[in-house]
Amino acid sequence: MIKKFDGLLSTIEIWAMVVLTLIGLAFAFLQVVLRYVFNTGIHWLEAGLVTALIWAMLIGAVRAVREGYHPRVELLPGLVGETARAVLNFLAIGGAFLLACYFLWDSIFYASFLDMINATHPELGIKQVYPFLIVPIITFLMLIRYGLLAWALWSDPASHAPDATFRQKVGDLTDKGIVD
Repeated sequence: MIKKFDGLLSTIEIWAMVVLTLIGLAFAFLQVVLRYVFNTGIHWLEAGLVTALIWAMLIGAVRAVREGYHPRVELLPGLVGETARAVLNFLAIGGAFLLACYFLWDSIFYASFLDMINATHPELGIKQVYPFLIVPIITFLMLIRYGLLAWALWSDPASHAPDATFRQKVGDLTDKGIVD
């Protein structure tokens, strides 16, 4: 069950990053061609480019949680015993989970505020809340990823790196052709 869920989530993350990056690249290319070939432009393309690339980057941050690419201090857990390592890993994952909970609550509050005041994006001409909705979505996905890491740590408390344990438990999805 967790393997299938992780595979689905990984596939969605990868495709979203690729599609959003390609959209940003297409917007940038189109704007350059319009400016330098036709001496014109579309006013919202730059804002669309920035929005697409920021969304792709934020989805990449969720992916980095799964892959263990976020910076962390590994010296201390490497020097202590298994029990202390498990406690330190639990504190790290728990702290990150609580921080993501706070960010989720705060981003939902801010999104509702943007919706309440009916703020309009100056370049895109849409309600400001729509581009901002990526923040609560990303923080929710971070909560899921940190929850999966906590599950991996719970099932193997002696693990030096819970993200590596998680990847090992769900299997190497690249060998199965599920994700890249």
